[in-house]
Amino acid sequence: MQVVRMKAERRTALGRNQVAQLRAQGWLPAVVYGEGQEPVSIAISEWELEQHVKAHHKLFQLEIGGAAQSALLHEIAWQATTDRPLHADFKRVDLTKPIETQVEVALVGHPVGLGKGGTLVKDHLVLTVRCLPTAIPEGLEHDVGALDLDQSVQAGQIALPPGVTLVTPAHTSVCHVALIVVAQEAPAAAPAADAAAAPAAPAGDKPPAKG
Repeated sequence: MQVVRMKAERRTALGRNQVAQLRAQGWLPAVVYGEGQEPVSIAISEWELEQHVKAHHKLFQLEIGGAAQSALLHEIAWQATTDRPLHADFKRVDLTKPIETQVEVALVGHPVGLGKGGTLVKDHLVLTVRCLPTAIPEGLEHDVGALDLDQSVQAGQIALPPGVTLVTPAHTSVCHVALIVVAQEAPAAAPAADAAAAPAAPAGDKPPAKG
């Protein structure tokens, strides 16, 4: 994975109003933490971060106050209504030491089981792997074209690049093809039969008329 440079400034604006002013000027609040050091509040260009996200960049050389720090983009908080980034978390890394990180699996192909009434169920598309920061794959792919009904792909079947080892248990199901079962409603109960006509009262003498 490519290491890209990004400038950052130490951030003193911590209150809600100050952070709002920061965002209004095109800056994004962020924090750098990890590697046994104190967290550092920083501000980065919102536009620049968005360009890096579009390019799938995750590994950065942050230039903070003239000092460079290697960091992995760990998480971005997004505003639900506008899809604008609200905050970013960076985790310090040593480029010479392996780390654990998560990588998404992209499924390619059209499972044969879909033509037999099946549906592709995506169970766990994000796998945890261990490797050097510079060896983090941008993504993983697996062809599911041969997947038939009741067949699955397990984490151990996903091909990994050299230097990358799987941390997720190998038997973890990544996806499977399941038969679509259409629940059929029970037929409506037939309306109750009309009550049988009451049998005629047995014939008998009429009561005598009163005089």
